[in-house]
Amino acid sequence: MSHLSIANVWVNSLLRTLHKQGLDVNAIVAGLPGFERGTLRHRGRLDLISARQLWHTAAWLSQDPLLGARIGLLQGYRSIGVLAPLLGHCPSVNLALQHVATFQTLISENGVFHYDRRPAEQAAPAVLRCRYEETPAALAASPQQILSVIAGTIQYIRDLFDQQIVVLALVVPQDAALDRRGLAGLLNLPITVSGDSFGFDLDITHIDSPITGCDETLYQLSLNYACQLLNAKQVGSEQLFRIRGYIAHHGLAQAELEQCARALNLHPRNLQRQLAEQGASFRQLKEEVLKEVTIRELNQRTSPAQISERLGYSEVSAFYRAFKGWFGVSPRQLIHDAYLTSPVMAPL
Repeated sequence: MSHLSIANVWVNSLLRTLHKQGLDVNAIVAGLPGFERGTLRHRGRLDLISARQLWHTAAWLSQDPLLGARIGLLQGYRSIGVLAPLLGHCPSVNLALQHVATFQTLISENGVFHYDRRPAEQAAPAVLRCRYEETPAALAASPQQILSVIAGTIQYIRDLFDQQIVVLALVVPQDAALDRRGLAGLLNLPITVSGDSFGFDLDITHIDSPITGCDETLYQLSLNYACQLLNAKQVGSEQLFRIRGYIAHHGLAQAELEQCARALNLHPRNLQRQLAEQGASFRQLKEEVLKEVTIRELNQRTSPAQISERLGYSEVSAFYRAFKGWFGVSPRQLIHDAYLTSPVMAPL
């Protein structure tokens, strides 16, 4: 059971942008962890399930078929954290795209970009097909969330590399229910329907051309810093993975920090400190695991009473209280809310 998350620099920028769009941010983050000090100041990293829940709620409240694209275009340059100076001083577009693939998880683990290069043919230019692959999880990502990533990436490419690369088209899945005409107008791009992934196509005729005005020293400093962050994140993620695994296999709701620390040969205070360094707590990790198991069981039509027993609650009423705190609604209401339904769970 992996620990997947979204960096708070992206989350906070997203919430500020949603607020500027007139959405009720308090309603969007209700019940989500890490917002105790204010709805626009999330601390640590937001787990992937909560981040997707946030987007489903925002899309449902907005009812704007172009919300994701609007948000992506409006996201500030600082929202991509360490990638901002790294890409801003990268010596070539080719190298910049490689860095996006390598260091993207420092910002978000919602999905990854995959590249497929098509060589030039006669009058047709060389094309790089960029496709976004959603990370599998108990709760599927909202199409609006993916569109925000795609639109934001297109905007960064245009801002940083407009002399070296041209965005040719936005690619959307065949069966996606989207306002294609609205998206085409908003992004000023033709829409191509292909397969089951979102993405975009690039004219890469000049992808290896050097980018003028880059600072080599700042680039190397940014690259070294990004590598350090990635290494530290991988080490921290391994520990979080072990802790979540302990929770999943040692009573779920009944799992306790002291026993987990003993199993990991740590003093409870040392375990708390390690978790704090990763922007997490034992309680937060336990809630993440419980929510994932709950969503997975609901997808399989398991009854709330059975889920309560599966999670280790002594009373069904305790599970209902916890559920209401996680999702803001009852299990019956959640099952009927299409915006929180994963692909394997057809709306009832």
